[in-house]
Amino acid sequence: MMHLACANCHGAEGHGGTVHIRMYSFDVPDITWPTLTGQYEDHQPFTEETVKQAITQGVDPAGNSLEYPMPRWQMSAQDITDLVAYIKTLK
Repeated sequence: MMHLACANCHGAEGHGGTVHIRMYSFDVPDITWPTLTGQYEDHQPFTEETVKQAITQGVDPAGNSLEYPMPRWQMSAQDITDLVAYIKTLK
């Protein structure tokens, strides 16, 4: 069984890039706070609440599904709040 965490794909600093897991390769977005809260062509910038929705529901601020293989994480309200606080430190 393979255990994954956010950093397995997004990297320790949250900058993303091309990831190779088993026989798959895919591009992973940058999740640093300045990037998440910057301008997008297809939706509004992320907020704390929409980052939580992206992590738990797999949707962007416009409600569009995030690309595979972004998992839909299940975690407590405190854990998701702590995770967003951590993401906000990524530059």
